[in-house]
Amino acid sequence: MKKTLCVLMCLCLTTIGLLPCVPVSAADARLYDVYQNGMLFRQNNEAVFRGEAPAGSTVKAALYNAAGRVISEGQAKAEGGTFEVGFPTPEGGWTGYTVRLSCNGSEFAVLTDVVFGELWLAIGQSNMEYTLRYTDEGKAMIEAGKTGSGRVRVLYVPHKWIDGSLATEYLPQTDAPGCVWFTSDSELVYEMSAVAYFFAEELSKTLGMPVGVLNAPLGGSGLASWLSREAIDGNAAVKKHLTDDGTYYTEERWSSPDRAAHIDMTNMYNLKIAPLTAFRPTGAIWYQGCTDLMLNHSNEYYYDLFELMQKSYTKDFGCKNGALPFIFCQIALYDYGKGPFAVTAFNQVFTDLAQNAPQSRGMTPIYDLSLDYNEMGAIHPKTKKPIGERMESIAEALVYGKKQPASAPSLKNAEARDGSVYLTFENAGNGLVFSSDAPRGFSICGADGVAVAANAEIVSRDTVRVFSPDVKEPVAAAYAAGAWGERANLWSTVQDALYLPAAPCGIDDPAIKHHYADNAWTDCEDLTFFESGPHDGYTDAWKTSGCEISVDTTDRAQGLGSLRIESTRSLFTLSPVIGEKKDLKTKVFDDVDPDWSDYAVLRLRLKNDAGADVRLNAVRLYVSDAAYYAPVCAATDAVGVTLPADNAWHEYVFDLTRLQLFGTAGVEGTAENKLENVQSVVFSFEGRNAILHMDEIRLLSAAAAAETPAAGRTLSFFAKLAAALRNLFERIRVLFGIKN
Repeated sequence: MKKTLCVLMCLCLTTIGLLPCVPVSAADARLYDVYQNGMLFRQNNEAVFRGEAPAGSTVKAALYNAAGRVISEGQAKAEGGTFEVGFPTPEGGWTGYTVRLSCNGSEFAVLTDVVFGELWLAIGQSNMEYTLRYTDEGKAMIEAGKTGSGRVRVLYVPHKWIDGSLATEYLPQTDAPGCVWFTSDSELVYEMSAVAYFFAEELSKTLGMPVGVLNAPLGGSGLASWLSREAIDGNAAVKKHLTDDGTYYTEERWSSPDRAAHIDMTNMYNLKIAPLTAFRPTGAIWYQGCTDLMLNHSNEYYYDLFELMQKSYTKDFGCKNGALPFIFCQIALYDYGKGPFAVTAFNQVFTDLAQNAPQSRGMTPIYDLSLDYNEMGAIHPKTKKPIGERMESIAEALVYGKKQPASAPSLKNAEARDGSVYLTFENAGNGLVFSSDAPRGFSICGADGVAVAANAEIVSRDTVRVFSPDVKEPVAAAYAAGAWGERANLWSTVQDALYLPAAPCGIDDPAIKHHYADNAWTDCEDLTFFESGPHDGYTDAWKTSGCEISVDTTDRAQGLGSLRIESTRSLFTLSPVIGEKKDLKTKVFDDVDPDWSDYAVLRLRLKNDAGADVRLNAVRLYVSDAAYYAPVCAATDAVGVTLPADNAWHEYVFDLTRLQLFGTAGVEGTAENKLENVQSVVFSFEGRNAILHMDEIRLLSAAAAAETPAAGRTLSFFAKLAAALRNLFERIRVLFGIKN
């Protein structure tokens, strides 16, 4: 009896911890794979370690300096077979430390060369995943046998594949098998996010300490996939978005064949974020949105999901001093098949997100990079260095206290008065400037809501006056509203240097019913442009027949130059390249607005420097590959006009509400539904040994056209008869395919 009682007492005492437990060997505990030699933790915060250990065991973590002295430590009890233990971290620097972990006194893990510094999360879709290897800088590094500085430490989180398909996990994962820590002087650096590389290298240089990157993006991923189920279920608005979209997946629907692993809810969170939540990143850099635009997700949908992502990550990553900072860029300029204004309209959500939480969010546009780096229209532009560097500049202000704007200039107020619209911007820095000689990308509209090209001038540090002689009483203005807006050139400055391009604005102004797409050909200042479709490079901006063209910067009606046209043939044509013929059909480029139905006038300026009159026979507006309409010239009441040989600029107005099929008098009607899809524009001339200058081609609304006089001179009856005969010849030529 006594022996039995003694055994029972020992069992009870052991159970309540008053007697020593049975020793646990090192094999009974392990760290998760995200902890490795050479890793980095955030400075002046906490280092948290997770892994597996027997329930009830005591896990200790200790930080040792080079002299072998413990400078920080912590301990915790394992629960349910897992543990979480941490200790306070020291100030950042280049010194390597050793971390030792033990379970009930038995050491089971040793980490060496552990450093402390600033730690950032890099997530998003393909443009964040786009690796250093494929950038021009990365290719040059590989060819030269060079790597990075070694100042950056990277945790590369791989994709998880099963039988060739992306894995799907209903529950958040505790670890990321196959992940690896490396330094930026390793050849593995070529496989990290290029944006994150340039961001981190620059930030490390600025701060003078190591910078870590949790590299975890996935190409094609949708925003919903980066949210946790807990966060979604706790937010009624987001849950409704997903339910209405048919993409809220319960456990019963998780294996549904219509669910996309990389797009739909929670999968990226479960695979790539949940295993990292023991880390304490300083902030996140984010480059994502193309997938959501292509899925027709609204700005409201994206805004609500992004806000939830930031809020839930703030909690998940243990932020104690406000929201986890997010730095992001607008999406790449690409033909998403959504029309000429869809990209700008979607990018407005990033401006709104940054404006509504300026203490924890920073944003940069990237529309200028496509033209500067010859990648206009590429969905995966290889130009990543400027994006990473812009994000780093924002981080300096948003997180590290540097006195400069923490986001791009964005519209604060728009006021129409005195025949102009005044746009006032936040985040102007030392002042707004135009990055090139002439202001680009501005448009303006009157009460009819049809926007036309506009002039602009900077009237104060943060305010731009937008105006047009064609719109006497404007009600609204826009900036960079076109499909790509690559020519838009308004910037903030810091210390007299260009800092960040201004965010497009006005795209969401309800007063503007038809936005103006800024097309370079209308300025007659360029012979080439960069096109990322069939050519994927610079291509001719104009197509000519029977003439030669050049840009004349000394003789111009307005702007920086005009188009000089020389011909020795009697008939010659020129046409702006606004589309490409494919499979025997013409497709208009995505940055071109083919809908001219809201415009009433086509106006252009011409100058005849030849010794004899030259005839503009017609402006042919092709609405299919065979059929065209020619608008009537207001000065002649016919589709053609004679250009006098007087070496003077003349303004000619063509009435888009009076159209003649194939330019034939008598086959005339209103413009209703006829110009909704203009596929090409052809200027047809007649006159041997012609020398012409053409400039400032403009589309005007009815209200704007009312301000424009019917310039030119009226022709005689015989001239009108001759014009009709020429038009008839042109119709026969088009029908039978006769070349000029």
